[in-house]
Amino acid sequence: MKNFFLIILLLLVSNFGTYWYSTEINSILTENQKLIISEVQLETNCELMNEAFIVVDLTSEKRVGFNSSKAYIQTFKGNLLQIQMNPKFSDVTSNFKSHAAKKKMVIKIDCNVSNKLKSTLDSLRNTFKN
Repeated sequence: MKNFFLIILLLLVSNFGTYWYSTEINSILTENQKLIISEVQLETNCELMNEAFIVVDLTSEKRVGFNSSKAYIQTFKGNLLQIQMNPKFSDVTSNFKSHAAKKKMVIKIDCNVSNKLKSTLDSLRNTFKN
């Protein structure tokens, strides 16, 4: 009987402690879930203008185009962002690396070394030849 009261007392104390520190516990568990506006700068040596690319939040599927070489997208810190081809070029496919979202990011695309990108650009050229 004494153990039963001890267990009940421990449960009450732990529940009270959890309730009292719930905001601190929640902020620790959801630290990566901070809403940010990510500034994505695109650096590329491709023959295409930067407006041919968009940045996509892979979690929310939000899409934002580049103005000059920068795009601003509202996302959560740590969400995966990926550079993709603008949907205006529907005949072109691409598969670029994804990056964890930060407030300021620089994403580089090197057209000289990527066979996948070379085939993407060839596909784009063939689309406009027709």
